[in-house]
Amino acid sequence: MVTAGKRSGRPRAGEERLSREAILTAALRIVDDEGIDALTMRRLAATLEVNPMSLYHHLPNKAAVMAGLAELVFADLEYPDPGDSVPWQEQLKDAARAYRNALRAHPNLALQVLSDTSAVSDVVVVTVEPYYRALDRAGLSARQIFESANTIVDFIHGFALGEAAVRDETFDLAPDLLTRVEGLPAGKAPTLVRVVGELGAEGLAYDFDSGFESGLTVLTEGIAAVARRGR
Repeated sequence: MVTAGKRSGRPRAGEERLSREAILTAALRIVDDEGIDALTMRRLAATLEVNPMSLYHHLPNKAAVMAGLAELVFADLEYPDPGDSVPWQEQLKDAARAYRNALRAHPNLALQVLSDTSAVSDVVVVTVEPYYRALDRAGLSARQIFESANTIVDFIHGFALGEAAVRDETFDLAPDLLTRVEGLPAGKAPTLVRVVGELGAEGLAYDFDSGFESGLTVLTEGIAAVARRGR
């Protein structure tokens, strides 16, 4: 006989299949579909059809769930060392592309991760090794590796925030920019006026893929120049 108000040791239906991975998979689905604000331990339990208290055996709080989501989404980015067969520049670019793609695949999670210091740390720990490895191969010092990797990650984070806000392949900057530039007083920002005039509406259409590759090339070539000076 079970005393009123107390549960027997037998799990509810569904709890016997509960696992950390199942909880995180459900949490990611909620975040992807509805946003980070929809994720609560009670909502997660309802989705999994279990008692909310059963979640705490696997993940003690929402912060642990967020850390687990970072691991779930980004841990695969710490791929094996390709060795010297791939130039360090390409290793660096491949790591950056993979990280950007992971952020793009989960824009609601990306917005939360990039605005939460502890969440950023969770992600960095599981994603940064390929950057350090490539930069070490470039011949940089420990300080240069640290600062270069931070600069690249910051670039990706900033880019990801822009993409998550727009959520489209292109960002049509041209109409408003052309109107504003054409309305500038004579002699104001002459270089801007010349460049915008040369590019025209078609040239000002911003493509995120092209913009990302352009920024990545600038950063990589700058790092290569630093490495050459060091040698």
